[in-house]
Amino acid sequence: MKVKHLIILILLCLTCSNNEHSNRIPESHLKYFGFAITDCGTNFTNQVDDFVNLIDMCPEDLNSLESRVTENILNNNKVIIHLQGLFINAILDSNSPSGFRYELLENYQTLFNIWATNNGFLSSEIVAAFDFADEPAWNQMNMNDLATIAETIKTRFPDIPLMVIEAPDAIDQLEITDNIDWIGFDRYGTIDPKNDLEYLQRLELIKSKRTNANQKLVIIMESQWLDFYTDAGLDESVLISMANSYYSLAKSENDVIALISYLLPSGFDTPDQRGFFELSPEIQIAIQNIGNEITN
Repeated sequence: MKVKHLIILILLCLTCSNNEHSNRIPESHLKYFGFAITDCGTNFTNQVDDFVNLIDMCPEDLNSLESRVTENILNNNKVIIHLQGLFINAILDSNSPSGFRYELLENYQTLFNIWATNNGFLSSEIVAAFDFADEPAWNQMNMNDLATIAETIKTRFPDIPLMVIEAPDAIDQLEITDNIDWIGFDRYGTIDPKNDLEYLQRLELIKSKRTNANQKLVIIMESQWLDFYTDAGLDESVLISMANSYYSLAKSENDVIALISYLLPSGFDTPDQRGFFELSPEIQIAIQNIGNEITN
């Protein structure tokens, strides 16, 4: 009888162990959700804090960001910090597809050293990534300069990932190095990215630009509405299925680490641009639900 009871006890323990294991939720590769332009001039963090964990920040000068970062990382957030202004001068150029040409500032090393000294408290525990060149190939940037900036930042902050987002029609010209950790592209107006052939072709192209297996992907989704979309016969409600398609794609790609939505404020790029805060409640709720699933 004792042997029989011992066997039953062992089986019960094994069952409990198996049930505990089966109830564990595997850690997702998709770790971050947030909006572009969350703290750039105006800080909107408090208005989205309950369903994001990534706060997009733009430094305004060379001074310490400690108080702003401390405020933004409450509730287990991390920040993305834009450093482009420390390194790049955007020059008007009619020959560039963007209308601008990026050139490396002559005094970039001095500017960065001052900023880095004032912000030595930054670490990978609070900074998800540094973004230092928006759509560099689209803006005709010399790729050697892109590599120079990446190396400069990495030397000072070796553990913080560096992110580059490219324009969809310039991905083939993009060149990255091992110092760049996150890459992605934006292609606005894509109704169903998960099933859009041209979008998926660009996704494969951006993947091919990676130089090592540790480099991650960033998916840029859309939370804006432009008059152009209305003129094309679209209804604003399409943003719901669009957001869900981006989310489904991000979940299906194992190397995607972040889903970033463009954007929060209205009128940032053009006067007719309506950001997240001016979208209908139904669209806002759909995007909030995506954020909640990723961050909780």
